[in-house]
Parts: sequence; C-alpha cells; structure tokens
Amino acid sequence: MSNLDKYFQKIRKRGHRLTNNRVAIIEILENQHLNFKELQKELNKRGFHNVSSIYNNLDFLVRENIIVELYIGNTKYYDLAAFNPGHDDDNHIHIIDHKTNKINDLVSNEIFDFIKNHPDLKDINPDYIRIIIGKNSNRNN
Repeated sequence: MSNLDKYFQKIRKRGHRLTNNRVAIIEILENQHLNFKELQKELNKRGFHNVSSIYNNLDFLVRENIIVELYIGNTKYYDLAAFNPGHDDDNHIHIIDHKTNKINDLVSNEIFDFIKNHPDLKDINPDYIRIIIGKNSNRNN
C-alpha cells in the first residue's frame, strides 16, 4: 500500500469523506513543503479555486494529524505528518535554507531521544518535538 493510500485510508477509517479537494492537497504535499499561496496555485491548476474550501480542508487535515503546520519566520508552511518517510507523525526536524527557501526533512531518532530524555525536560514529558534549523547560504562554510 502506498503512503498516499495510507492517508486516504486513515481519513475513511475515522468516518470522514475523502473528497477530491482533500486528495489533491495530500497528493500535492506528498514530496514538498508549501505555504498557502503555493498550495493554492497548485490546487488552481487542478481546478480547485474556492479559497474557503481550501482553508476548511487544511484545517480538517491538521485536526486529523494528516498534515502539520510549520512556521518559518512569518510564513506558515504545510507538511504531511503521518506516514511521511522524513519523520513520524509527531516529531519533525526541518532545515530551511533561507537563501533558496528550500525546506528539507532530517530524520534522527537519536536527537528526539536525547531531547525527550534530557534531565531539564524530565518533568515536562513532551508529546511532540518540532525543530526548525535555519541555514544562511550567504555565510562562508
């Protein structure tokens, strides 16, 4: 079963409708992180023009933990959460190149385990960890 099919099955299993708009959003976000305007542009190419419907479906997909919102600077990006080979549902590490605005996923259970087991967090017991690492391409290495 493909990852896309897993997303679709997760929605159906919870008793929700798998609308064409939801399918399109998931397919578009499968291998990229997009802000609303970028996502809207891609959806427009597929014939989805209703901005309210896009917002409502994004809200639904966030509530269902299908996608997550990622804030970088003053911009909100969307990323698939569940079944994403770049991370698990709750723990994400994203690296942003500020010159190109490219966002990459970093998979490292060692980092998550280190943070979860850090003595300063022993009383917190975090439910999730989301880290954004910024890279300035203008700097010399």
